[in-house]
Amino acid sequence: MKDLNKRKINIKKLLKYGFIKKDNSFYYEDILLKNQFKIIVIYENNILDSKVIDLKTNEEYFLVKIKDINGEYVGKIRELYLNKIDEIIDNCFDKEIFKYKQTKDIVGYIENNYNVKPEFLWDDDSNSAIRCPDNLKWFGIIMTVTKDKLGFKSHDLIEIIDLKIDADEIKKLVDNKIIFKLIDKSYNLVKKN
Repeated sequence: MKDLNKRKINIKKLLKYGFIKKDNSFYYEDILLKNQFKIIVIYENNILDSKVIDLKTNEEYFLVKIKDINGEYVGKIRELYLNKIDEIIDNCFDKEIFKYKQTKDIVGYIENNYNVKPEFLWDDDSNSAIRCPDNLKWFGIIMTVTKDKLGFKSHDLIEIIDLKIDADEIKKLVDNKIIFKLIDKSYNLVKKN
């Protein structure tokens, strides 16, 4: 099943996909394996929950959620179930690569001022290069790293930006309020070359 940490629900897409709104939740069901099983998916309070029902017994078929149970029959049902959940995630959730407002502001600033969007090397990777469209040289890289990589005593994730800058200016950089000016300088440095 795909990771929902970097996804945000899109209610319009959810309804278009076939979910039905019931009170404060959204409900979806579909038939699996030639009318033998039913998948029920509920989205409520930012949680996507799902289960498979055996239509012969009208009880939940828990075996699909137990990874240690392997067999051709269970494996086939599990595959159908997980494929349906992944399909729902792909069709009803928007990718939200960057978590923090400041990172989103930086990406917005770059898009608005330079008409450049981050390039992602892999679908599930939040590290991205930002290139100058004139010569395709990068002027920034936005990365998600653990704080211990920056000298902190934590393994929590943090988003950072790596920019090009003239060597003599590095010592002056104590104030973190100048990020947009640094983006401008980084862009202009690569554009000249």
